Amino acid sequence: MIYRTISELSSAYATGITTPQEYILKLLSTIKDSDKDNNSVIAINEEYVKKILSSIEIKKGKKLYGIPCLIKDNILLEGMEVRAQSKILNGHKAAYTSDVANALVDEGAVIIGYTNMDEFAFGSSTEYSGYGNVTKNAYDKTKVAGGTSGGSAVAVALDLVPFALGTDTGGSVRQPAAFNGVYGFRPTYGAVSRYGVIASASSFDQVGPIANNVEDIELIFGILKGKKSGDQTSIEIKKDESTSKPTIGICSEFMSNLDDSVESKFTTLIDKLKQSYEIKSINLPHTKYILPVYYILQTVEAASNLERFDQIRYAQTQPIANADDLFFKAREAEFGEEVKRRIMLGTYTSSAGYYDAYYNQACKVRKIIQDEYAQAFKEVDVMIMPACPFPAWDIGGKTQDPMAMYTADIMTVSQPIAKLPAISMPLSSKEELPIGLQIVGAEGKDMELLTIAKALESM
Repeated sequence: MIYRTISELSSAYATGITTPQEYILKLLSTIKDSDKDNNSVIAINEEYVKKILSSIEIKKGKKLYGIPCLIKDNILLEGMEVRAQSKILNGHKAAYTSDVANALVDEGAVIIGYTNMDEFAFGSSTEYSGYGNVTKNAYDKTKVAGGTSGGSAVAVALDLVPFALGTDTGGSVRQPAAFNGVYGFRPTYGAVSRYGVIASASSFDQVGPIANNVEDIELIFGILKGKKSGDQTSIEIKKDESTSKPTIGICSEFMSNLDDSVESKFTTLIDKLKQSYEIKSINLPHTKYILPVYYILQTVEAASNLERFDQIRYAQTQPIANADDLFFKAREAEFGEEVKRRIMLGTYTSSAGYYDAYYNQACKVRKIIQDEYAQAFKEVDVMIMPACPFPAWDIGGKTQDPMAMYTADIMTVSQPIAKLPAISMPLSSKEELPIGLQIVGAEGKDMELLTIAKALESM
């Protein structure tokens, strides 16, 4: 039997229907067949899992006792090969364990393997693995899974595990969750430690859970959150005990150019919400600049983070004739096209002749966007919008047009720019290609956001 939620599986353990050893070992033996057409899981840690299961009883009573999960292939687990789906990290084994993995294991979770992703978390579709792995949508194998945490979203949608971890830089948890009919949460920047997570863009990256309901999202976030010494940007998140009925904001700037199916579902939802909640129209005029701001800042940070990857420490596979080869040859051979594109963009916009014209201006507009959101949250408790203007597209449909691919992030990049929490929830029936509702909260109001999300989920 498949258990879709943490509470369902925990109940099965408590009543003796199954045991962690029985359930997880059977899961390992079947996951390859269950996932072979979708390609969401790229590695199973069999020896590690058996070692954890041999002493799992000491975790009895913990919140995640015996719960199997998967993590994205950029989250370190000591002794395990972690590649961020880049050939330059082929064979690289983690020297230590990330804070988020430690938090899960401490609560009794069993991390059974790694999920597929876009190389170094650059992409919007999980078509950009450096190894050629393309993850297919859980509902329609001709459609993309969304990115860059598409593997994690599809694994949960296929009921391989009750939850998985992804990373969200510009929407990489929320967009694939929307495309696969599951729940994906991006916490406030800093609410979850990034220690032990391979960096994409350091001022945007945030680890977030993907699950089948808000209850499990809230549980996992409660385990992961908190200030940690390994990440100096990490912060404490506290819950406000306010009990007033929330006011919901709708931003007109996010309601144009929607696919007909998305617009229809969203309009129906708004009409329903008006029966129970106060709805306010909100204007965020600088949101028209969110894509250029995001892609200028993200590529600059990405280019900087990727400087460390060379043939001195990684990818010692290319013949070396001189000192230049140590740095350039491996990067040319092992980096994928999207990674190279972002390095070139980031290097260009931060170079001496263009720093003020591009990077510095983007930083200024980022602050304006943050201030506009902060002002909006003085009037409303949460804002709602689609998670993407359109459902999942055909595999290969946007790979030849990078700008078209980037526009898929238009609903999800402003929240990382402003460091806000946001959750994507399913907004379609099981018979349809999934559409996601995104709920956005004020900075640091993660617990309040999840409380409101549960109320909307029950509708």
